[in-house]
Amino acid sequence: MLKVDLGLLKREKRLEVDELVPADSLLWGEAGAAFDGPLRVRLEVEESGEDVIATGLLTGTGVMACRRCLEPVGIELDHPVRLWFRAGISETEAEAEEDNVYALAPRSRELDLSAAVREHVVLAMPEYVMCKEDCRGLCPHCGTDLNRETCDCTVEPVDDRWAALRRAKLD
Repeated sequence: MLKVDLGLLKREKRLEVDELVPADSLLWGEAGAAFDGPLRVRLEVEESGEDVIATGLLTGTGVMACRRCLEPVGIELDHPVRLWFRAGISETEAEAEEDNVYALAPRSRELDLSAAVREHVVLAMPEYVMCKEDCRGLCPHCGTDLNRETCDCTVEPVDDRWAALRRAKLD
């Protein structure tokens, strides 16, 4: 899965990768990403001297929890990607990460694209999502979803300026 035969690439000069990564793949376990179906990975892989460059598109439907009410929200992922695998990286790891360069082991027969694809998927997902713009969220006291029902909790405003005195009085 998501591997390129470098010997075949050397002979053909250009290969296409068109794979479906299942939503329950172990690839997503470490990333914390969830999908509502398979992620489609379409890449064109070619040699560039000693390096290998893969360009293409990652498409699928991710699922994240709404930041206010925790309901699942579908996120359409349509992310263009360019992966550069450099043979014998001499740069420091930080510089390589800054340039979005991945290491290509010398004399390797196979190139595994999985880690790079996982990284780009995680970076393409938004940090937070909301189910709708006017989401009311959960009640901070009882946990009721305020979009579906109301609760009887009363919220009393707390003046933080008196918190130290309140603690001293209780001791």
